[in-house]
Amino acid sequence: MIRRSPTRIEMRLDDLQEYEEIRKAHEAKKDPEKKSSSSMTPPIWGGKVPQSEIQERIGYIPQQHPPTHNRATT
Repeated sequence: MIRRSPTRIEMRLDDLQEYEEIRKAHEAKKDPEKKSSSSMTPPIWGGKVPQSEIQERIGYIPQQHPPTHNRATT
């Protein structure tokens, strides 16, 4: 159920330039990894992928939570 009318989103030239910069930076970051991992080693399918890699792929940045209790040490 839509409670309000959809908002129109317009792309500006600044938005496209920012996107290109981010994309190039991301590709530059990936290129060295791709070259070093392509040294005749096949990809491991069905292997355990580290959770940090999964979080990086989806853009999740876990926040560190401070302890919720204060334990007195005596």
